[in-house]
Amino acid sequence: MQFSPSMTRLRYLTTTCAVCGESCRFTIPPGAVSAGSRDLDTRPAEPLRSTIYAWVKRCPSCGYCAPDPGKALAGAADAVRLPRYRWQLDARGFPDIANTFLCWSIIQEDLGAPAQAAWASLHAAWVCDDEGEDVPARVCRRRAADLLQRAREQDERLAPLEGADEALLVDLLRRTGRFREARAVAARVLDQDPQPLIAGIMRLQVRLIAASDRGAHTVAEARRSRQPTPL
Repeated sequence: MQFSPSMTRLRYLTTTCAVCGESCRFTIPPGAVSAGSRDLDTRPAEPLRSTIYAWVKRCPSCGYCAPDPGKALAGAADAVRLPRYRWQLDARGFPDIANTFLCWSIIQEDLGAPAQAAWASLHAAWVCDDEGEDVPARVCRRRAADLLQRAREQDERLAPLEGADEALLVDLLRRTGRFREARAVAARVLDQDPQPLIAGIMRLQVRLIAASDRGAHTVAEARRSRQPTPL
């Protein structure tokens, strides 16, 4: 079941854009939790997943995109003026909310935070998934995978749990069809005897890769699967 903003009582946030100084008003959904298993790429279950439209907001005046447009990190205003940012803001072929997430990703990348930029790009992919836009979703996941690999090179991690970043990377690579790369990362992690949850996820990923499966799967599937998979 897909939830919509109209299904629950909404609140509103009025703030002043930290980049241009204009007043902005945004819809704020009520608090929600994930009532079910997350996807392998960490996407939460409903009803939390359907609040994604409010996770990043766009100033209607200058186009500044951020979780809270009333706040801006040093350098964010310069990033908003980048040509690729201005192009992405209303890029055809991407859903509007995906463009908002991708612009936030560009800001994070420009400010030297590739891991956070990867998260934002992944969230854009989820929006594309909901709209049935497979090609833009793959573009967003490729960007997220490349940013996550860059973050690893800089010793910047998304999650403290050992192997969690690699588990996300494998899912990003698999869902973009980069099966050989995904399998290599999964095999490398399994060789390191990871903790049970990560091992279960990687074994499931190996089977999905062998089947050329690019679809969404859940952590619950990995928990049910405890049998070793030959590499």
